[in-house]
Amino acid sequence: MKKHLCILTVLILLTLLCSCKKDTQVTKQGFNFDTVINITVDKKHLPQAEEAFSLCSEMEDTFSRTKEGSELYNINQNKFSELSDNMYKVIDFSLSVSENSDGAFDITVAPLCDLWNIKERTVPPYDGEIADALENVGYKNITLSPFSTGNSQIDLGAVAKGYAADCIRDLFVKNGINKAIIDLGGNVALIGEYTVGIRNPFDPDSLYARITLKDKSAVTSGAYQRYFEHNGTRYHHIIDPRTGKCANSGLASVTVISSSSMQADALSTAIYVLGEKGLSLCNKYPDTDALLITENGDVITTKGFEEKYSLEILNKQ
Repeated sequence: MKKHLCILTVLILLTLLCSCKKDTQVTKQGFNFDTVINITVDKKHLPQAEEAFSLCSEMEDTFSRTKEGSELYNINQNKFSELSDNMYKVIDFSLSVSENSDGAFDITVAPLCDLWNIKERTVPPYDGEIADALENVGYKNITLSPFSTGNSQIDLGAVAKGYAADCIRDLFVKNGINKAIIDLGGNVALIGEYTVGIRNPFDPDSLYARITLKDKSAVTSGAYQRYFEHNGTRYHHIIDPRTGKCANSGLASVTVISSSSMQADALSTAIYVLGEKGLSLCNKYPDTDALLITENGDVITTKGFEEKYSLEILNKQ
């Protein structure tokens, strides 16, 4: 499953600069959520790392929109009886972000995700096609008590990996692990202190900045890896669910730092769609900050960001 909004996927483009000692920590790699998963722990905690991969598989069986028989697949096919606790929590949280962002984040974007299909498209869809896809897009179509999607189709790609990362971190903490990196396709949750690198949106093979974080999650949304170009215009994977078109907010990337990976996951998408004004969203969620890189190369952060975090800009435009 991808991350937004195809959801459309917010690609999380953080590169870890691991400060752990190689002789004490090891990294196990797997594949879930249609992305590479890396779990780094002390060697003695390898059994817990294996348990984390099992948890990822369980989460995929819950949240994958395309895996036949998954809980979300059945929801979208109207073949379900009762929501699991995990599904309820993620949908409930997602609806709150939709409300707080005035619809800039919306889990009913599945028709738009299918229409744009950035992996295969070479030309943008027509306005009429977008209008048709938008007919059943709208988070207010979803109710939780009783649960109903109306005629909408749900895609949780912009939030499910964050929720999974939080669950893995909780598992590790309960098992006494005090040093770990949980990297779900770039959606990074940390136990302990590490330095992470934020990729340069203007040159993704280089770093834009380094930041030292402790017991935090960091998620970056950017439109510079999944896209196609047509007649000199770039069309990317982050779709504004209010217009059905590629988000055009003047931002090159958004990095959200939070104690909750699920919060960072969803908010990075919402802020990317909203632009600079989206920074105010961080005020509605505890212990959450953001760093924006504009298309002009300017850096904008939440108030007090540099006092909270050790930030080094490496490659300012």
